[in-house]
Amino acid sequence: MTPKITTPAWRDLLRVLVVVALFWTMAMQWELSEKLAHWLQSYERFQLDEIPLTLLALSLGLAWFAFQRMHEVSALLEANRHLTQRLISAQEDERRILAQELHDEVGQACTALRIEAAYIGKAIHNNPNAALESAKRIDQSSLRMHSLARDMLKRLRPPNLDSLGLEESLKELCSSWEQHCHIQCHTLINALPHDLPDALSTTIYRVTQEALTNIAKHANASQVWISLNGSQDVLTLSISDNGQGLHPTPSGSHGLGLTGMRERIASLQGHIHFEDAQPGLRIHVQLPITQVTS
Repeated sequence: MTPKITTPAWRDLLRVLVVVALFWTMAMQWELSEKLAHWLQSYERFQLDEIPLTLLALSLGLAWFAFQRMHEVSALLEANRHLTQRLISAQEDERRILAQELHDEVGQACTALRIEAAYIGKAIHNNPNAALESAKRIDQSSLRMHSLARDMLKRLRPPNLDSLGLEESLKELCSSWEQHCHIQCHTLINALPHDLPDALSTTIYRVTQEALTNIAKHANASQVWISLNGSQDVLTLSISDNGQGLHPTPSGSHGLGLTGMRERIASLQGHIHFEDAQPGLRIHVQLPITQVTS
């Protein structure tokens, strides 16, 4: 798709000035104001002679309205730039953490494996017991590397989505989170359409994962309810808890986790709302399935 080329603002302003100058010239040539005033005078009983000043007031009002909307658009653009910078920074931090873990864990483990393998080659005939212990250490190092690889893959891509599907993945996420955080997690999933788009399934999973992380960190809740319902057109997700609710910040902004949730949902033309459940917080998400598939 060819990008649309925008016209510079000064050219648009120049065109407006040219049109105004042409109209002014025509008005002087044909004395439009006098003719209009004479024509309106004949309709004095209908107060049509007040139309010019009324139109002037309307023009000033529309100019003020456009200025206000322009100010709002500028504020939104600034907020979007700030959000983009925060998200890019978060991505770079995540990549730096992954790179550091790869360097520290995998690099050291590979070095240890090479040393142990070389030792086994030397001690296999002279000291078989020592070679056996070295083989055991190799096995332990390989298990640690496997565990590290699984953790990294989990952070990059939910592994259960491909093998279990969205419904079972959410149930497994809720169960493991319940065991880890000691908070009761209830799931109710009904009527999910078959063959959901991958982008939609990943977004639902990540939003639920982030919501559970925020609840564990900040909500001080004892129970969580997750419901997911689908129709032909809309997928509806609801996550609620009985904790402290959403505390307003002095600046009126939310943390990067909630901001990331908003951005994920907005990228799929969906809507997300944070409601005071009294007690606790309710997160209500609606995602159009047709928008994602098309």
